[in-house]
Amino acid sequence: MKTVAAILYIAFLTVSITSCNSATKKERLERIDSLGIHLNYVEETIAELDSVLIENRIADINQTNQWLGDNITDTLARVEGIAIGDFFRTGKFLGQAKSRYNEVSKELRFSKKQLETLRNDVKNSFYSEEEFSGYFNTESQSIAKLVDATDELKSKYEMSDTRFTKFKPLAKGIIDSIKTVIYGSEPVSK
Repeated sequence: MKTVAAILYIAFLTVSITSCNSATKKERLERIDSLGIHLNYVEETIAELDSVLIENRIADINQTNQWLGDNITDTLARVEGIAIGDFFRTGKFLGQAKSRYNEVSKELRFSKKQLETLRNDVKNSFYSEEEFSGYFNTESQSIAKLVDATDELKSKYEMSDTRFTKFKPLAKGIIDSIKTVIYGSEPVSK
């Protein structure tokens, strides 16, 4: 009789531990999934930004700068000089957006991998409550910083886009007027 009672007690204990373990796993996985929502936001934001457009605009600004350096030996008038300066400063902001884009993309890949590893470890019951809390809090803080960096990237991208749209026509007009003077239809006297 004692043997049957002991077997039933062990069976009951095993079932209760397993159900507690399953409930704990489920709760931990839900917490991990809540972090995944933030990674989805980062991924969607990055997908909205056009990295090729950034590259092309930086190349356009560099090409304009090169052309001016090769063809202008005099100073520009004040208004034109300020407009060209603003156009070139836009290149600096675009460069910062490009750099931030690369950093955020790299960090996103790393965070996704870390979250997947944490998820797999929870499924395999590798962590005590204290260990899980430590790893989860670390990932949570890392993802919060990633979301902040993504918001900064989006802001810098939008600001750079607005500046480029504003100053490109001004710079093009100035360059065209300089080209008219340089390549004018008047014959060059010998």
